[in-house]
Formats: sequence, structure tokens, C-alpha cells
Amino acid sequence: MNVLGINFSNDASASLVVDGRVVMAVQEERFARVKHFAGFPENAISACLKAGKVSMEEVDTVAFFWNPGIHAATPNWRISSTPRHHLEFFHDVPNHLLPRVGAPPEVSEQIFHLAGGKRMRIVYVTHHLAHAAAALLSSPHDEATILTVDGYGERDTSVIWKAKGTTFQRVWTQEFPHSLGGYYAAVSQYLGFKPNSGEGKAMGLASYGQPIYADEFRKMLRLTPEGFELDLSYFSFFVERPVRYSQKMVDLLGQPRVPESPITKRHEDLAASMQAVFEEAILHLAALAKRITGATVLCMSGGATLNCSANGRLIKTGLFEKYFFQPACSDAGAGLGAAQYVTHVLEGVPRGTPTMLLDYLGPRHSMDEVRVTLEKGGIPFHTPADAWETAGKLLAKGYIGSVFQGAAEFGPRALGNRSTLSDPRPAAMKDRLNASVKFREGFRPFAPSIQAHRASEYFEGCDFSPFMLRVHATRPEKIAEARSVTHVDGGARVQTVQRADNQRYFDLIESFRKETGTPMVLNTSFNIRGEPIVNSPADAVKCYLTTGMDFLVMEDVLLVKDTSIL
Repeated sequence: MNVLGINFSNDASASLVVDGRVVMAVQEERFARVKHFAGFPENAISACLKAGKVSMEEVDTVAFFWNPGIHAATPNWRISSTPRHHLEFFHDVPNHLLPRVGAPPEVSEQIFHLAGGKRMRIVYVTHHLAHAAAALLSSPHDEATILTVDGYGERDTSVIWKAKGTTFQRVWTQEFPHSLGGYYAAVSQYLGFKPNSGEGKAMGLASYGQPIYADEFRKMLRLTPEGFELDLSYFSFFVERPVRYSQKMVDLLGQPRVPESPITKRHEDLAASMQAVFEEAILHLAALAKRITGATVLCMSGGATLNCSANGRLIKTGLFEKYFFQPACSDAGAGLGAAQYVTHVLEGVPRGTPTMLLDYLGPRHSMDEVRVTLEKGGIPFHTPADAWETAGKLLAKGYIGSVFQGAAEFGPRALGNRSTLSDPRPAAMKDRLNASVKFREGFRPFAPSIQAHRASEYFEGCDFSPFMLRVHATRPEKIAEARSVTHVDGGARVQTVQRADNQRYFDLIESFRKETGTPMVLNTSFNIRGEPIVNSPADAVKCYLTTGMDFLVMEDVLLVKDTSIL
């Protein structure tokens, strides 16, 4: 059973599931070299088919991450300003019976072309159901309540699900335009960041401020016994213009920040206030989910799940015994979820014993490909007995390097296969990285990658955080070993690393520990500001040579700019 999942909106992607196994999942941005690429994912599809040794003609079903028929069935839904929490008719019937108008022309035509003229079976999985499927079916759990939160999908913006096995029951929903994702995107834009890409910057900025304007933001976003609602007069969701906030927001908060202009204390406090009210809403929905379902496990997906500060607060509430945050929780992961839903729910392919799907799902390049790239460019390299052990020693000496190995990460976080690394101890390392390697704003934080069995010694309440989606407070007595990975608010976006999941990366950290006594390294994505994570050996070499990195490990070889550091 070959199922191809696709998403062609923001974060366009493709995923291939063969007989229940995820063969590959990758975003089109990695090939197009355009961050958050929106469009048909032709290169991603080709890469998935190649990895699975499957032709387009051999694909049984194309799983689409959206059901356009929902719009056709209810053409006037967008103009309602009244919060709607009730379940509509189309939520109560099997997904494959939902009304639909067919795939958008560019999708069906492209698929028809790729399939050599063969008409493909296309299943339109509703957007939040695709997110929910990815959340549960990528987790180590068989039963959970699922919370999916984003800008919107068809009509939904937030949904609570009760799920067991391959059954997904929608038990609560909030409809557009009352959207937590829309709220966050609009205020992020007000703060001078791009919507659909700058929300992470706003989250990082929030840590520098105090929530002194929280009451103002509570006027825009109100919690109710049934959920939440927006005061739509502060937003411009229905106006055909690029600004998502209204003049009323400006009248309340003052003039918006001009993009790329200096950031003031006022901007920091506004970001902190916006974040605080957003977190209140997430905790409110989680409590509602607990009350409705009584579940002990919470799984989350949708773009709002990238807000690791909110995730950290949620964990601290103790509402649930276990949490799983789907690593590719943006729309990229919805394509994967659609493929998983079709495979395990509609086609009945057994899931087997629930196991956690690691995020190393992207393209991989052989050592031969690496050597060809280096030799073609006339770039000298070294072949030490253990390049990864050497890398750990170089980090301990204060050098900055990157690693390129195995399958690329699918989600937006680099987790040791496409990462830039450094010593986490010096406070000045953060500024050095931002200025000479990442070329980005100085307020942006970095993350620690720590050996999983040592995580709780350094970070409060942290024993499981494999995808860098949870913020935990750094223990005061360990700050000296984590200065450059502890954010201004005392928290850290932790990645726990187990040898069984990524042996080379674990061993690199172990090499650093042997030299320094500290079982972690600073980890950030292997890219520069405005570019996607590197995708090929050529991408990796280019980024290495044009930044302030000192060394690069590619599979088994080591590149250094100054051989005296060896």
C-alpha cells in the first residue's frame, strides 16, 4: 500500500507511507531554498518516490491535507462573527464521505502530469484531522486526547479530539475567525515580524519583557466557559490587504513597529503580554480537553505547538501524566498526517505496537556523494579515526562547527543531523553565533542538546524532550554550564538525546563531556537567517565557507579552515 501525502500551502511538503512505514517526509523549501515555500511540492514528491523506490504510477492513493469541499458546502461561514463551538454535520460522517469539490486545479493537474497521465485516487483529509492523525500516529501512545491549534483549516481553528487506536472522535471545535493562530500572527506582524514565519521571533522576544499590557490583550482574546473568542474589531482577517491587525489595535497599543527597526522595551513588554495571554488560552483549552475526555495523555499538533514556552507551562500544570508534541506540527506535518490517516484508518493497515516516530525522515546523502562534492570543489578534508569524537574536542576548545549526517530532520528544529554546534558555557557564545554565523537578531535564543539521562540534573522537570519543543527552567546551580543556552527568562528549549536514537550525535556530546564535564552542547539549525536548513552536501559546504564556522563534519570526514586547530 503506497500512500503519498502532500501539502501545497505554507511549508509545502510531501510524505510517503509504504505498508504503514513512513519512508520519507520532506519540505519543498529544502530544495527550492525558499523558507516556508508555498506551492506544489514537486521536488519533495520526487525525493519521496525515489527513497521508496516507487513510481508515481505505483502510488495507490494521494492523501491531501485539506478538504476544499467544506468551503463549497457552507459558502457563508467566513462572515460570521459569533463564536461557534458546536459540531457541524460534516464532522459526524466518515472523512471519505465528506462533501468535496475536487482538488484545486493546480494539484490535480500536477499529479496527473507526474503520474504519466494516470488518474489518481485523491482523498481529501480535513486539515485538523490530518494534524490529529500525525499527533497520535507519530506518538508512542495508543490512546489520548488531542489538541490541534493553528490559524485555520477549512473552518476549524482549534479542535479537541478523543482518540484511541485508529478512531478519532471530534468532541469540541472552535471555528474561524476566532483563532489563536490568527491572534498570534496578527500581533507578531504588529511587532514588525512576518506572519506565518515571524511568530517564533515574537516568542523569543517575549522573554525579554514583562506582561504589563496583558489586560489590553485580554480585550482582544477572551476566555469563556465554552472556550475562547476574539474581539474581531481588533483584527483585519476579512480585508483584502496584507495587514492583519486593525486601526483599533493601533489605537489601543500605539504605533506598530516598523520591520527591521530598533526594538525597544515597549516592544519587549508587548510581546511578553501577547505571549502571556496566549499561554492562558492554551492552558484553558487543555483544561477543557481534560474535563471533556478525562484522558491521561495529551498529544498536540498544529502550528501553535511550535510555541515551546506555552508547552513548557502546560507541562508544569500537571494536567496530564504524559505529553507528546508532534515535531512537524506546522502544515508540513499535515501532509504526513493525511497519509497516515489514509493508511491506518481508511485502508486499515495495522499500526502495530505504538512507537514514537523520530523526526529524521528527510533526504540522506551517501559518503560517496559527500566526497564527490568536496573533490569537485577542490575542498580539502580530513579523515580522522573518529570525526565525531574530534568534533566534540574542538567544541571544548571554543570552536564553532556544524554536522551533516544521515537523514535530514523533517520538522523545523535541527536535532543533530543538520546542526550548528558550540560550547554552551560562555555567555558570549550566543552573541558570537548570532553575529558571525547565523547573521540574525541578537535576542534570538539557542538550545541545549543534552544526554537524556542527565537532563533532569540541569533542567527542572526535564526527562523527555526529544524534539526541542519544551521549555524547562535551567537549575540555578547549573547556569555556569549553560549560559549561552539559557534564555533571558531562565528557561531553555531542551533537546534530550539518546544513543539509540542518534548514536553519532550522542557520542559527540560524550566527547565534549569527557573534555569539559558538561554533558551537553549548544545546538542551532545549520543555516543562516532567511534560508532553510541545508539540504545537500553542496548547501552544507556553501554555508560553512561563507560564515564564521571553524569546522564541518560531513558523515565520516572533517573540514577545518585552519589546520592548526587539530
